[in-house]
Amino acid sequence: MAPLRERFILGVPLAVLAVTLVAVPVMVFGDDGLERHRRLRAQLEAQQQENLRLGRQLVQLRAEFVAYTQDPRARERAVREELGWVRPDEVVVEVPLHALPGRERR
Repeated sequence: MAPLRERFILGVPLAVLAVTLVAVPVMVFGDDGLERHRRLRAQLEAQQQENLRLGRQLVQLRAEFVAYTQDPRARERAVREELGWVRPDEVVVEVPLHALPGRERR
């Protein structure tokens, strides 16, 4: 009985080592291995950059919102620029681009 026990004690770690020597490279170099890790890292980096861009845009929009709620001139400027509104006593003159100096008609 003792030799069987000794074989078992020696055989189990050797079997685990053999399985590990085969399984680890398969897992690392397989579809879910390093290549997937690289793709996910690139996606994470892209998402972080997008989050930074959106964060800057959010700060800008919040500043515009505060200006619109507190400054009537900012509201008027926004209405004029975005909607093209004019005051009743103003006249709008549209100049075609080709009529400007340095512009040729195409």
